[in-house]
Amino acid sequence: MANIDPNLMRVFRQRIKNPHCFRRVCGHLRSCNYHHLRSPAGAYGLVDRLSDCCGVPVTKAQRDNAAQWLMNCGVDPRNKAHRRRMWGIVRGGLW
Repeated sequence: MANIDPNLMRVFRQRIKNPHCFRRVCGHLRSCNYHHLRSPAGAYGLVDRLSDCCGVPVTKAQRDNAAQWLMNCGVDPRNKAHRRRMWGIVRGGLW
């Protein structure tokens, strides 16, 4: 199973502190569901959208790793408990 890249998460955490970026990230997450993120197209698409809206460049290896993590972790952005856990990751916790 893929792990979250700590360097990429550190940069993402810094960028998401910007309220404009935060709103865009929330919008992208709300547009997804469990089944969408379990498919490669959905997971890679979300990684690309988050990278673009936060202005965080990602390498091919980081992109592949992040998409694999999304597909394997079984997160559902529409589930309130999952959203709380996701924000825990953004704030520095583990899934």
